[in-house]
Amino acid sequence: MRTPQKIGAHAARSLLLVVTLLLTAGIPLDSAAEQLTPLQILDRADDKWELNLRNATVELEFLVYRENALRKTYRMILKYQDTDHVLVETIFPPRNEGEKMLQAGRRNYWLFLPNINRAVRVSESNSLSNSDFSNTDLLSPRLSNEYVPKLLGIEKLYGDEAYKLELTAQNESTPYARIIYWVRKADYFPLRRDYYTFSQQLLKRLDMKASSPDMSGPDTFVMSSVLEQDKKTVIRYLKRTPGKAFPAETFRESALMKR
Repeated sequence: MRTPQKIGAHAARSLLLVVTLLLTAGIPLDSAAEQLTPLQILDRADDKWELNLRNATVELEFLVYRENALRKTYRMILKYQDTDHVLVETIFPPRNEGEKMLQAGRRNYWLFLPNINRAVRVSESNSLSNSDFSNTDLLSPRLSNEYVPKLLGIEKLYGDEAYKLELTAQNESTPYARIIYWVRKADYFPLRRDYYTFSQQLLKRLDMKASSPDMSGPDTFVMSSVLEQDKKTVIRYLKRTPGKAFPAETFRESALMKR
């Protein structure tokens, strides 16, 4: 019968053997403890963005640059329940005040124009307020619903190690054929997305940052056109109010015309 001391020595030798084998194989100890799939990496990165919005009201500043000069400034109030229920209302400038963009279910987008007092159905790929963001870029930040991820490797970006993911569209109804997504390895913070067309042309690039180390997710987004390099749009969160409970009618097309 083994004594407790002998059992402990045997366990220690076994652990040392496992560690030696891992190091010999070139596998980092932290990787051995947790090997994430590409989908898990993608979900954790999207959580950093989407969970920062869920059940919250956010005041946004929207800056549209053309020919490297600021051309338009918008302020908007975003009411975000989940990835399928989002309402954005323009509060500045006065000529656009009251315009609303509604996502009322997956791929169900509506634009309300107060000057004609009418709501019209729009595509998820339409430009949001003539900016470099499409409707889906801002309203539906979770990509695992539409894309299949593959891990291409690890690269340095902004001085940090980052997972480099390739996201391939599940079908041709999605706005982009492919997205290359960089996710910071240390904490899964989303850093950059490159968007490709179905002709495999790089269309635009989104860089994401946090204005403060206290932020759990990004609050500054810079979408740059690759085809026209003097164009970009910057979105900044000015104020975020979490813990909001929205009435169901908030996200119904029938309620858009109500004041």
